Amino acid sequence: MAERRKAAQGGASSARSAGTGSARGTDTAGVEGAMELSPGESREDIPRESAPCCAAPAGEGSRTAVFDFDILSPACPSRTVLRHVVDRWTPLVVTVLAEGPSRFGELRSRVGGVTPKVLTQTLRSMERDGLVTRTQLPGVPPRVDYELTDLGRSLQAPIDALRTWIHTHSAQILAHRESYDAVGS
Repeated sequence: MAERRKAAQGGASSARSAGTGSARGTDTAGVEGAMELSPGESREDIPRESAPCCAAPAGEGSRTAVFDFDILSPACPSRTVLRHVVDRWTPLVVTVLAEGPSRFGELRSRVGGVTPKVLTQTLRSMERDGLVTRTQLPGVPPRVDYELTDLGRSLQAPIDALRTWIHTHSAQILAHRESYDAVGS
């Protein structure tokens, strides 16, 4: 846990300092932290012509990458952000946390179908991306609260818009799906 926090604050784990990436698949060749590869994916899988998406670090001692935003480029760091923001669980966690701070157990009961392992991974990813804060409060047993940051709260409007779109169009989509499946049978 301390290593995770140290890495999030700019410290390097042994895997990162060796340039091999972390267990979570971060590729540290080039601009550290600028690109995250999926499990089983390697830097060689990225076409050479799309590799220049990432430029140099923003400033001396900074790990923040400056890049040309091209979400269609497989090398663009925006792909990692997109993957985290629109994954299966992040929008649901944001929706619950928009109501206020919540404990892990409360989140798990409100977000139906999520396993403890996946919720933990989602919360860690959201914490790493600056979307939530994790506050451990004293007591027995220790209490841990999760709360949206300002950045995390800024996701609520797009998530609400998506939820409205889904509500408006879900009957139409389900009808198309049913029609498609009937023809395919």
